[in-house]
Amino acid sequence: MNGIMRNKVQRKFKMRGYTLKVEALTEILSFLSRFQDAEDEALDLLLDELQHQSLKSSILDKEPVHRVVSLLLEAEAAAVEEGPHSSDTSRSALRIIDVFDIPKFQYDHVKKIFYEHKGGLPIHGDASAKATLYRDRFLLLLQRLSRDPHFARLAFDTDISQFGSCEISQIQSLVGCTGRRWVMGVISQFEDGHFYLEDLTAAVEINLSNAISFAL
Repeated sequence: MNGIMRNKVQRKFKMRGYTLKVEALTEILSFLSRFQDAEDEALDLLLDELQHQSLKSSILDKEPVHRVVSLLLEAEAAAVEEGPHSSDTSRSALRIIDVFDIPKFQYDHVKKIFYEHKGGLPIHGDASAKATLYRDRFLLLLQRLSRDPHFARLAFDTDISQFGSCEISQIQSLVGCTGRRWVMGVISQFEDGHFYLEDLTAAVEINLSNAISFAL
């Protein structure tokens, strides 16, 4: 496979926040060689599936890439074997899974990795469980948004959008800053009746008098 595809693979993985080792890049190129006329679609599918994996680091070696490639090839083989008109009546359409058998993963926003929670999970939470729930949910959304190409940190060989750099900034970092900044937060209404946009670092008052509401 030519150097153009090699550079494209490295660029797309860098936009998602990944760094590839040599053996991982070789595994990806071998996978893409199976799809001569659809390399871009296969690469996007590989990246999307990789985001659902529990990764120890953003620096990828062969093992996690090979695991995802194997899953995709098995799914392709199963689809070809079944065919478009086949119907497997023996396969159950309903699968029951015990909630306590599902592994729980937590996101470390400092190391930017997921790790499996090994401790026991009580049925009833304590007083801080609700706050922890919303905090974990916010961090999950933030890391997912940060991996999006439009909000990822710019690399030297990537194109800048019409809005410039869209990297997410913390609200606390807005103090003393000028110009346009992109932030992510939740809208809260405190006791004084005013609305605020807040993240895990700070809160800033916002004016919603000209906001547009959409009926769902």
